[in-house]
Amino acid sequence: MTTLITGGTGLIGASLAAKLLVRGERVTLLDVAPADWRIAHLRDGVGDRLTVVRGDVTSLVDLLEAVRAHRATAIVHLAYVLGAESNERPELATRVNVVGTANVLEAARLGGASRVLLASSIAVYGADEEYRPEELPLREDVPLRVARGVPIYGGGKVYLEHLGAHYARRCGLTVAGLRPSIVYGWGRERGASAFAGEVVDRAAAGQPVTVDFGDARVSLVYVEDVASQFLALLDADPGRLERRRFFNTGGDTCTVRELVDAVRRLIPGARIEVRSKGERDLAGLAASVSDRSLAQELGVRREFTPLEVGLRHQVEIARARAGAGDRR
Repeated sequence: MTTLITGGTGLIGASLAAKLLVRGERVTLLDVAPADWRIAHLRDGVGDRLTVVRGDVTSLVDLLEAVRAHRATAIVHLAYVLGAESNERPELATRVNVVGTANVLEAARLGGASRVLLASSIAVYGADEEYRPEELPLREDVPLRVARGVPIYGGGKVYLEHLGAHYARRCGLTVAGLRPSIVYGWGRERGASAFAGEVVDRAAAGQPVTVDFGDARVSLVYVEDVASQFLALLDADPGRLERRRFFNTGGDTCTVRELVDAVRRLIPGARIEVRSKGERDLAGLAASVSDRSLAQELGVRREFTPLEVGLRHQVEIARARAGAGDRR
């Protein structure tokens, strides 16, 4: 069995690849700009079971060649233009996020990969204040209002979910996915939410860091939990995924200031400046999101919770990687 991961050398892709390799499986990472520094530690002892391919999801040819050449039986699609950049470059975001997703599904259909997992987002929801108190924490069946600060990104995720369901019905593919909260972990570089990882990485390296949006409430999920949730979707019986295709990852709710306080407890002397203009949320993203469906339907529960559990793990990794001379 070979799993093809698009955007495969990114934060989530590298974590998922590590879990698949531990199980003895073959992994192909397709990325338009491979971040070798993030996956270098995965190469030890895996032989030819890990392959990195330079490719672009906007090219159906690139995707189909990768599926066929490596005999991929499943695709995990993680290559996207993130929220703030989607606002600035809507044409690029449309090509990558919308056309790229269609290309992934087409490559699976034509190339014989039977399962496709897609990364949606909590950006499909509105902010907490747009829902009734009894609807919080948000479950998957509440109205999708799209986060007001990232409409191109969030709107693309809504379309992605409908497109995936259409391919499942029309083409017989097994299609499912996650709606991740803000994902944090070592080496997170991109997106407006990159602060969640950078505040740990820089503080652990003894570097000063400035964080905005101090009073904004956010939902944070550790990358290892998200990778485990994708792994569960790869293993899930297809019949279960027909009843519900997209699941919240869930996350720990806190303000950005509370995140910083937790980091300071773990790294005494950390030089972190917190700024705020009184924001209530980050780009209109929901902060109270439930992962009950994953627990009830697939038996998956987050391990790196409460927040300090995940942060402590990231601090350990950041210090180890810094000692090994890694980029971050």
